[in-house]
Amino acid sequence: MIVSHLQSLTQDATYRDLALRCQEFLYYHDYAPCPEDAEPRQIAEDTLYNLLVEYLICVGMARPQAEQFCSQNDHLIDLALRISSILGPAPTGKTPWPAP
Repeated sequence: MIVSHLQSLTQDATYRDLALRCQEFLYYHDYAPCPEDAEPRQIAEDTLYNLLVEYLICVGMARPQAEQFCSQNDHLIDLALRISSILGPAPTGKTPWPAP
């Protein structure tokens, strides 16, 4: 996956949304293991999965390959971490979620 060109696009609303979705996914993955968080955690995972599949298709990967790649949880976590490290935190510099 080509993520290096994402840095120049951080002013684009699409990429700000992508950064927030990555943060949301990582928050629920790392800090919300409670059973009552199962639904929001699944929504965050599904949303990020859909965004990343579409992104991979846009950069040239075939849909079946993109879906197979993103369906592996380790790949989804790795992509979320990489994208978050490139795009950075929310514009305010603070996470929109409570501290763990």
